[in-house]
Amino acid sequence: MPDQKPKPPREDSVKPYLKYSGLAFQMIGAMVLAAFGGMKLDSYFHTRNPWFTIVLLLVAVVASMALLILSLTKK
Repeated sequence: MPDQKPKPPREDSVKPYLKYSGLAFQMIGAMVLAAFGGMKLDSYFHTRNPWFTIVLLLVAVVASMALLILSLTKK
């Protein structure tokens, strides 16, 4: 039997660009959901200014940045 090399752990086999492109799609998805939810809440409560949309988008941006920083600092 030929010598078989042990397979590397699954985490190491994932290319960095795939990991970070997945993070980008997560950020985009979170912002789209926040904008959609904010617009629905604004229309439900008949607000003059889009306060729910603004607040939910800010929360989505802060949460996405926190997740990005955590994933960058994690080994």
